[in-house]
Amino acid sequence: MRRLWALALLVVLGCSADTTAENHYALSEWAVDGPSRLGAADVVTLSVENTGEFRHTLVVTSESGEVVGATGVIDSGSRASLDLDLAAGTYSLSCRIVTQDDEGNLSDHYQRGMFRTVVVGGA
Repeated sequence: MRRLWALALLVVLGCSADTTAENHYALSEWAVDGPSRLGAADVVTLSVENTGEFRHTLVVTSESGEVVGATGVIDSGSRASLDLDLAAGTYSLSCRIVTQDDEGNLSDHYQRGMFRTVVVGGA
């Protein structure tokens, strides 16, 4: 009987865990790592961490290309959160920073692969 109660307690504690871990995205060179699906909700909070060497940002766009939210620039080792009101559908998460090196060469973070498709709700 004690085992059953212990199992029930673990299930309850597991269900009450902080859901922001499920919405955590890590930005690095040249990737956006995190879940590819988000549950439907009135407001979704994304937890964003820059684990890379360079500064990054996270821009969220709808399928039509409309920007629905963005963080400011996130320094290496820093975190940000982003509250979004997302309807069910498909969105793109990307870093849209373009930098120039000492030789004049441009580096577009998006073109280097820094994007991810995310489905919200049952779409």
